[in-house]
Amino acid sequence: MTHRRPRALWDAPRGHTLVEVVSMPAAGFPDETALYLSTDGRIFEPLTWAALWRDACRLAHRVSSPALRPGQPVLLVAPTSAAFVTSFFGILAAGGVPVPVAPPASVRPARLEWYRSHLTSIAEDSGARAVVTTTRYREALQAWAEGLPWRLEVLDAESAEAGPDTPPALPPHPGALALLQYTSGSTSRPKGVALTHANVVANMALIAEAIVHEHSAGVSWLPLYHDMGLIGALLSALYSRTPLLLMPTALFIKEPASWLRAIAGFGGTITLAPNFAFGHVTRHAAPEALAGVSLAGLETVLNGAEPIDSAAIAAFEKTFAGLGLPPGVVRPVYGLAESALAVTFADRGAPIVDVVDADALERDGRAVPAAPGARTRRFVAVGRPLRTQEVRIVGPDDCPCPERTVGEIVVRGPSVMQGYYGRPAETREALRGGWLHTGDLGYFADGRLLLTSRLKDLIIRRGRNYYPADIERVVGATDGVLRGGAAAFGLDAGGGERVVIVAETKLRDAEALAALQRAIRERCHDAFLFGPDDVRLVAAGGIPRTTSGKVRRRECRQQYLAAGLPIVSEGWGARPPDE
Repeated sequence: MTHRRPRALWDAPRGHTLVEVVSMPAAGFPDETALYLSTDGRIFEPLTWAALWRDACRLAHRVSSPALRPGQPVLLVAPTSAAFVTSFFGILAAGGVPVPVAPPASVRPARLEWYRSHLTSIAEDSGARAVVTTTRYREALQAWAEGLPWRLEVLDAESAEAGPDTPPALPPHPGALALLQYTSGSTSRPKGVALTHANVVANMALIAEAIVHEHSAGVSWLPLYHDMGLIGALLSALYSRTPLLLMPTALFIKEPASWLRAIAGFGGTITLAPNFAFGHVTRHAAPEALAGVSLAGLETVLNGAEPIDSAAIAAFEKTFAGLGLPPGVVRPVYGLAESALAVTFADRGAPIVDVVDADALERDGRAVPAAPGARTRRFVAVGRPLRTQEVRIVGPDDCPCPERTVGEIVVRGPSVMQGYYGRPAETREALRGGWLHTGDLGYFADGRLLLTSRLKDLIIRRGRNYYPADIERVVGATDGVLRGGAAAFGLDAGGGERVVIVAETKLRDAEALAALQRAIRERCHDAFLFGPDDVRLVAAGGIPRTTSGKVRRRECRQQYLAAGLPIVSEGWGARPPDE
């Protein structure tokens, strides 16, 4: 598929607010396509700028009410669809602030009670008094809303009601609140990241500057309730007037070859995904489903939102080189909701992997290049800061750390949030001295940023620092542990920190389970020179995760302490069997 757009559309002013990002091209180029949607990855349905803005304005009149004060948060619960896009801009056109939340279908049935509690927490924290959703979820959300101690109106974005084609509220100014991104809750209770129009537009401009040109085209299956899908794909494409194909997340999970087919059929040059996607498509894309597919036109594949595995990238590029996939197109990136999204991008080319001495890292927090024969750790560089993003590594005293010294990553720039919505104390803690304290640990090497862990997740044992993701990677490679099914955390035991590992397995035989426990201990001892103090084996899905799939280590720790984990073998006490 060849994409041509009028030169005048490409050159036209981009706007200073999210409302202008859509309303300006809708006025100047109404019949041009704003984006495409697909339910199967093969047929692409266009949505014009005029239709997008018209439907947004019509919805805005239904959202607008005397109870909706300017800047009032409105929950948005919808899948990747035209309804999500028009609802997002409709809430803005009504003078509200969209709060994207995962739809119920994105969570396992066993987690629905947690989902309702999560949704209630967000509604209460944001003060939302309305939720916009689709016909599929209207009844379920109405039943949920009726159980709340306050009134919350449920609006169906797909109902036949229509209002005028002009917005009911005055246009927002760049400093007005544009979006509440609720953090995933992987390390704490979800908090609403408050972003202004200026924050988001500044980040979209950086993304466009880094990877977009006049002939670019994007493809995304990422959920729009997540910042990578919302800002990295949808909003950035609309801002830069780049043709974008949106396809369902569930389609990629069920049929991973659909992602690559869509890239080839749509003529995509840009796509983006978290690390798990590369392994998923490499393992499960059936060769017969990719007959005739060419990936020769792909220029950029952004890889972020999860710890980056260079082996998964290498396997992806090797597997699909036969389809014309150019080498070096996968670019590791770093970002976070508190800075809208993007902070650093790696250059095109093979990922840079830093192999460091494990003893120096664990003992001194120094990322020293490893000598032959030493125990090692491997970290993937996530690139250099984007043009207006300042990034430092600081120690506990907030003083900058030397090169190759691990410390907290702090960020400063026009994309940095205003704070956590309604939480002044947590805002003051995060925004200190003009810098956003991310809670992430990392170091610089040759001007490139490398991530090691989350500050709150760091495990300190006998004076050495250990990173849960490293431990989880080693445990996850043990035969009998489900892929990605491991959580590691520390417990303060008075005389030092105990290390607990929770691993998911399908095994049920008592002897096989005991053998798996021993194997996990042995692998940890070989890699880290210590064995975990406790290994708990649970059923598939037994490790709590966020809606985006991240391990919720803090909740897992709480369930462990409360004896609430779904242990797969009866009769095991607080300690594992003696060995």
